[in-house]
Amino acid sequence: MTSLAPRPRRTGGWLRALAAALAACCIALGITASAAAAEARANSGSAPALDKLTFTSLSNGRNLDVQNGNTGDGVYVVTNSTPGYHQSWHLNVDKSNSSFTIVNNDTGKCIDLAWLTPALRQQTCRGVASQKWYLQPVGSTKDTFMIRHQGDNTCLDLLMGANYDDAWTDQYTCNNSKPQQWTVGAASAPDAWNLAVDHAAKQCQKDTATCSWATRAESPAAPLPKVCASSVWFNNTADTVQQGFAVNDTSGWQNSIGADMGTQFSAGVGVPGGGSELQAMVSSTLHYSHVWEGSRSVNNQVTVNVPTKQYGWVTLSELAKKVTGTWTFDTTGFPWTADDTITVPLKDDPSGGATLYITNTSPNFTSCA
Repeated sequence: MTSLAPRPRRTGGWLRALAAALAACCIALGITASAAAAEARANSGSAPALDKLTFTSLSNGRNLDVQNGNTGDGVYVVTNSTPGYHQSWHLNVDKSNSSFTIVNNDTGKCIDLAWLTPALRQQTCRGVASQKWYLQPVGSTKDTFMIRHQGDNTCLDLLMGANYDDAWTDQYTCNNSKPQQWTVGAASAPDAWNLAVDHAAKQCQKDTATCSWATRAESPAAPLPKVCASSVWFNNTADTVQQGFAVNDTSGWQNSIGADMGTQFSAGVGVPGGGSELQAMVSSTLHYSHVWEGSRSVNNQVTVNVPTKQYGWVTLSELAKKVTGTWTFDTTGFPWTADDTITVPLKDDPSGGATLYITNTSPNFTSCA
């Protein structure tokens, strides 16, 4: 029997550690910091549009920069007019909660909290709590954000709202004022928005009081594309063989806004009350999962009569409907919304049919579905 196993996920942890070690060696040898930063950036796991960011203050129109173009630890993070010194940044994202470190593409160092003075500084990236941030959209805008500290939810702020070059940045209680609002540009805005939604979704998963859901429309029930629900077996005997296949009970939700959230339930569970009951379920219980990933094997078996010299397998044709609505996220007093379309697995529906396991046999095998 030949099983179709999911591809293993790659991890960039050891690559990032190696890049950090190489960066230290490069500095010791006098090699430019920008080369080490490029190596670290290549292994950061950031989306392409988040690899070359310019953060522009909505208050003074200047860009986030490193004071006087210095590359060492402890240098203040400031705002300067274009072209400035080191105004290109990338985000090294922690996929567990969608927080990130803000890494300068020239110096290879991370924005860190201040000490002794109020100004934020750049420090060697160590993945420590003081270097972790997240994005929160300003209202419903998709290119302007507050940059919030993961530890205490404070904001990356323009000190005293200064309107001149070399203005210091600081960490301050969020008030959604112009000195705390930063644009990322049209090219980077969609990925930055999705990153903000991912973070809010994961907070929502932990505490459902931080979010709410309102349904606007539902599509008619329809079958999803067939997916493989069992291993694939080849009958190498001279007779037809009755083969039992353990099948996967596939569960989960699929969302269109870049986050994966929703009530996880099996294909064998329907939504009897339709929209109102669905809304209650979504609002009360949330899980982070992909629609076809993380499927669990169950005791269910489907028996297939596999002819000699043929392959046998089972596919799942799952009934689902798409529900469109609006999420409202509010963890710290500044609510914002994101539209979403969720694919909801159903057991059956009078207008759409039913979720079915389908047996398959063929002398040739190219694709499970």
